[in-house]
Amino acid sequence: MKMRFFVAMTLATVGWVAQAHAHGDVGSNQGQCLMKIGPDTMSFTGYQPLKSREQFCDDIPDAGPTIITLDAQQDELRDMNLEMRVLRDVGQKDDNENLEANTEYFSPPKKYKTGTLTFDHNFQKEGKYIGIVKAKSDDGTKEYVARFPFSVGLTATKDITIAVFFAALAAVGFGLWYKAQFVDKKKAS
Repeated sequence: MKMRFFVAMTLATVGWVAQAHAHGDVGSNQGQCLMKIGPDTMSFTGYQPLKSREQFCDDIPDAGPTIITLDAQQDELRDMNLEMRVLRDVGQKDDNENLEANTEYFSPPKKYKTGTLTFDHNFQKEGKYIGIVKAKSDDGTKEYVARFPFSVGLTATKDITIAVFFAALAAVGFGLWYKAQFVDKKKAS
């Protein structure tokens, strides 16, 4: 029985790790949201000023006006043309499939000498999206792409799933403890 519990915990941990990687090239490091783009990184911060003052770095809490700021951490990106695109995730096999029809937001390539790319967008619908940032050198010899799936307005569902998972885990743990403390001791008597 203990072995089954250990196997279940291992599988749950693997599931959590897989979910952590589901956000593609965006992750958190020392309280800062970072996006890997080629060998370089950009910090990523999102706000919904009409909803709250809290920052986010992966899923957008609600549909509505949103401000996204990307800051280049290395000088190399400041010398490259940067482009930002947000696609609706409609299950396309390739991001270029129906590119224009699936584009929710597009910022054409240009240089950002300060290293800061900020865009405002009003997400009208909740759902799944894909963010794509491209950096390309003037001569075209270097091109880096960061791709990160995210959702808008679906965080409550994710929070409920997490809460149910931990509640079930606690119930299993309590059941095993109860069995070991009371049921197994009665059988041994």
